[in-house]
Amino acid sequence: MSHEFLTDENTAAGENPPGNKGENRRRSAMGGGCAKLLVLMTACGVMSIVLIYLVIDMTNSGEKAKNTALELIRAAREPAPAPSPTPAPVPDAEPRIVERVVEKEKIVKVEVPVEVKAPLPSRFVPARTIDTTELWTGLNVRSTLTTAEGAHATAEKEKEDSYLIDLTLNIRVPKANRSLEELSGLNAHLPKMLPALGRMVETSSVSPFYHALYAAKTKRVQERVTRLDRVLSRHNFFDCETVLELTHPDTGKRALLMQGEMDVVSDGSDGDRWPDLDDYVSMSANYRYSTSYAWPKQTPVPNPLLARFEAELAEKEARFAVKGLSIEENRTLRERIDELKTAVGEVKARSFLIAEADPFIVMPLSMLGRTGETPFGPAIGDYAVVIFEDKAYPAIVGDAGPSFQMGEASLRMAKALNEKAGVYSRPVSDLTVTYLVFPQSGDKPWGAPDLERWRARCQELIDGLGGLGEGYALHPWEDLIARKRAAKSPPPPPPPPPRPRGEEGGCGCRSWPYQ
Repeated sequence: MSHEFLTDENTAAGENPPGNKGENRRRSAMGGGCAKLLVLMTACGVMSIVLIYLVIDMTNSGEKAKNTALELIRAAREPAPAPSPTPAPVPDAEPRIVERVVEKEKIVKVEVPVEVKAPLPSRFVPARTIDTTELWTGLNVRSTLTTAEGAHATAEKEKEDSYLIDLTLNIRVPKANRSLEELSGLNAHLPKMLPALGRMVETSSVSPFYHALYAAKTKRVQERVTRLDRVLSRHNFFDCETVLELTHPDTGKRALLMQGEMDVVSDGSDGDRWPDLDDYVSMSANYRYSTSYAWPKQTPVPNPLLARFEAELAEKEARFAVKGLSIEENRTLRERIDELKTAVGEVKARSFLIAEADPFIVMPLSMLGRTGETPFGPAIGDYAVVIFEDKAYPAIVGDAGPSFQMGEASLRMAKALNEKAGVYSRPVSDLTVTYLVFPQSGDKPWGAPDLERWRARCQELIDGLGGLGEGYALHPWEDLIARKRAAKSPPPPPPPPPRPRGEEGGCGCRSWPYQ
């Protein structure tokens, strides 16, 4: 009895009975696993809550989550809205038209050319090709390339004619016109403007100056034939139609008649008459400060170019004094310094024609300096008349130009023929301008232009050739310099008012009233 008591006591104390040890172990293991699983689930829940809190805090979406939850709760409490009634169909409603744009892919076949290379030559093939072109000067160039088989390269390399340009320039020098019909073909007014022209042309001769002019042109081309881009332009080669020596059969008066085009010169300066020089003119590419026709200065007013020349001279002399310059730069500086010294000396001592204000023409150097050889030899200062269309303009020979170029005149003359003329724009390109030069007719000593005297002298000289026809007269030039001075001068004071009768006169005595 006591043994059973002990057994019950042990069982109550949790000890396994001897016969049930395995069952007790299984129960003990199951109880421990459930506890671990419960702890693990609790930890996962806590971590999930922390993670959700962190996400909400970092994304700042807590308020959004709260609002979403409230909307869901309200939606669950509110009754569902009744469905909207379906509108009844309108029997007369116009059917709706729906347009659909369907894009279709267009396949374009592009043929790609395949270069077919020429077959390689198996032997030398001689060739001859001809090319033609026209340079900016108007010179037509026709080149011929001829190939021929030669010796070995070592031998041909030493021969001059194995690689050679055989350049031949063909020029047809024009012949001068010398009939009244040919002259009037360029200006139909000539026979009426110069009634005696027909008689003078009958006994005229082509001047040697015409042949000298075209000889100078040909020489110019010859000198630059290897530089085709610098050969005399077609316009400047064919710029003279004729030069005739005219003599009136009755008076014996002479004139040199020339027909050609007209280019523009803008040269000249004079501080006495025109102290303000147009920079556009004086800085143009071909401008020169002087003209061949010149006279001593009359006033202390400096030439408008003097300050510019002196400043450039000082600059060039300072540069020339620098040591170590190249030979070429020293040579260029020396030449320019000499030019500037000459220019400074001339503008201090002399005055020149002004192309903007004075009407004058330019003669080629090839026609000047021959007064001792022929009575038709022109000279600087000779009087001349320029005829264009139905107008005749008095002028003088005011400057000398290149020996190979004929037909130049001052900007003042050019604008009279064509108001669009400028320092870079000629007034007349066709050979329709007639120049009548009266050889050895100039006045001495030279002085400032007197346009009225120039016109009167030209009238006397043209009268010696039979005069101008009815309805024609020499153009009267306006004195632009006088007009410019008048515009700058202050207006004269008004005359004093007349004194009342009975007042004292200038002698201090009282003037008696008129009776």
